[in-house]
Amino acid sequence: MTKAKRLIIIFSCVAVLTALIIVNSAVFSVRVVNAHALNYCANDAETVRINTVIEQHHGIRMGSSMFTLNENRAIGNITRNLIEVDALAGIEIRAIERLFPNRIVVHYIRLVPYFFVMRGGEAFVFSNSGVLIDIVAENAARSQGAIELRVRGELSALSLGEEFATTVATDATRFATVVAGFERVVPRNERRSVSYVDITADGAVTIRMGVVIEVRSLTNFTEHFRHGFSLFYNFAYGENTEFRYRAFSGRILVTQEAGGRIIVSWSA
Repeated sequence: MTKAKRLIIIFSCVAVLTALIIVNSAVFSVRVVNAHALNYCANDAETVRINTVIEQHHGIRMGSSMFTLNENRAIGNITRNLIEVDALAGIEIRAIERLFPNRIVVHYIRLVPYFFVMRGGEAFVFSNSGVLIDIVAENAARSQGAIELRVRGELSALSLGEEFATTVATDATRFATVVAGFERVVPRNERRSVSYVDITADGAVTIRMGVVIEVRSLTNFTEHFRHGFSLFYNFAYGENTEFRYRAFSGRILVTQEAGGRIIVSWSA
């Protein structure tokens, strides 16, 4: 190969790399940053306000490469920025999503009173992130929209700001599993129809919603609970009067066959 041909190849490679860099900076660079609440509808007034604050104070450099964005670093920067403008209270940044060619979405949850555990006549209220946020009377906890959670162990998270924990280690895992299921399945306005959630039985969760919904397995709990809740919802809001009666009595049992098929049944 002659020297001239080698130079041509080198210059061609440089030209291609330069073109790729130009295309990357022109097309695959951050142009839009949006915020999205995972557990509230987008047109809720408070959600709109929070979205606006995040979109104004995200700290992600506009025009930076979509490929080199570090999600964990971005979450840390957003969190610090929101603390500086006193806007972090009540939310938790969960994920950063890249939508090519040029859009970033900041996913977060709004923290709300979710479950309470009774101890010594007081209700210890935990948010959907699992942090103790209040200690009040039972009626006050219910008025906040929190649901009673019956656990196996003795509550050991007793100071505000502590994460949910009991003397039985599996309670914390079950707490997280149940919250995730409720967040995805139960509409916010339906949470008040839940009297309690019982996670004391081995491998099962019982939810009192007029009927008792019993989910026999914590494996894929969300999908199993979705099936049971859908039957309750159809009973409660269907046109059939007999079905409406069923929504407030009896038991809905959710099980799974060996082959993976989910079985949902109602009994008086």
